Amino acid sequence: MSRIGSTLAGFDRAIQNNLLRSFTKLNESNLRLATLKRINKGSDDPAGLIAYEQLVSELTAVNQAQTNAARAVTVVRTADSGLSQVSGLLNTIRDRLLASAGTTSKTEQAANQIEISAALEAIDRLSGGTGEDLTFLFSVDPGDAVTLTLPDVRTVALGGASGRLSDLAEGGTASIRSGNISDAIKILDEASSQVLDARGRLGAFEKSTIGSSLAVLATTEVNLSAAISRIGDADLAAETSLLVRNQILANSAIATAGLANQNRRSISSLLDVFK
Repeated sequence: MSRIGSTLAGFDRAIQNNLLRSFTKLNESNLRLATLKRINKGSDDPAGLIAYEQLVSELTAVNQAQTNAARAVTVVRTADSGLSQVSGLLNTIRDRLLASAGTTSKTEQAANQIEISAALEAIDRLSGGTGEDLTFLFSVDPGDAVTLTLPDVRTVALGGASGRLSDLAEGGTASIRSGNISDAIKILDEASSQVLDARGRLGAFEKSTIGSSLAVLATTEVNLSAAISRIGDADLAAETSLLVRNQILANSAIATAGLANQNRRSISSLLDVFK
């Protein structure tokens, strides 16, 4: 039996080409519905593919910037939590200083000093990692990086013109035994003001710098995702309708090829009769 397309008849070749085109279109419809993508290869839409890939690249950068912002929020809140603990320890020190300013025995003063020294040691432990510059990128442009300076809350750094917080430790110039309680209170006030200022700056950084960046990035992500969807996603309603159409065309092409093959066999049989 002759195979469709193997004869020299131009009509048969036209039928074969029509059959191949029908199955090609049917396969394309099936692929788009399977992947839910309108563009699965460069030939589907060369210009659209370029635009699609560029948008995907931008969206990847935006998603990373959002991750960076989320990490920055964690860093800021961790630092603020540490500063909150420092504020609590400073209040403890203030309480012991005020208690020692009254009429107390040497034993009570010594006990108060022990609490103050312990609080100062705790502050130094909490100060690990402070005083550093951290750089974050909240946009797709590397040139838009922002720097956050974590406050230095070591006892040797906190204080001012009156002295340093470390001076309140045992043997320091502002310790309870030195008798300079008023100087110790002044140093403590300066240290407390610095810690509160640092917490305020951290809060402003989170609210203004990170918060505004996250808002812009969220809007950008939505717009990019919508643009990517418009360019690359398949229209399910249209593709389903096209699939049905291509199935009908493929079936028609198969039927036409079958009829042509049947006619060719009939003609061949008649020719055999007249030989």
